[in-house]
Amino acid sequence: MARTVDNNGIGALYATFEIDQTGAAYDLTIDNVGDAVSLSGNNEVDHGSDGGQLVGRLEHVCGGLATVQIAGVARFSVNTTKTAPAVGNGVVVDGAGKVYRAPAVDGAAGDPAGGNIARGSTLAVDNANHTCDVLLG
Repeated sequence: MARTVDNNGIGALYATFEIDQTGAAYDLTIDNVGDAVSLSGNNEVDHGSDGGQLVGRLEHVCGGLATVQIAGVARFSVNTTKTAPAVGNGVVVDGAGKVYRAPAVDGAAGDPAGGNIARGSTLAVDNANHTCDVLLG
């Protein structure tokens, strides 16, 4: 899809989080900038687990701290082995820095305690480049 409108970054709001650690190593590094991330604890982020809730897009990493875009429009890579979102769909993380279409929920019984796991509203999908623009709210 040739984009004539660039949504990325519109209305962005950023927050600082600690980065989850495995042993002495941080779970996110500068190589992960641009990835989809999830909450892993109080004010702490990592890639999350497959099907987990998206908190935002990793924008900066320094000294065990992460700057994450938590609102506005963010562009994410789509996991090509999962179902890509369509316009209007919410998304979830794949646990490796990408997103995909949130699964269907079977009525109230399908919602986890605390509410539906899907986040955002997909505004545009670029199937050629495997990206989507998501309004995080």
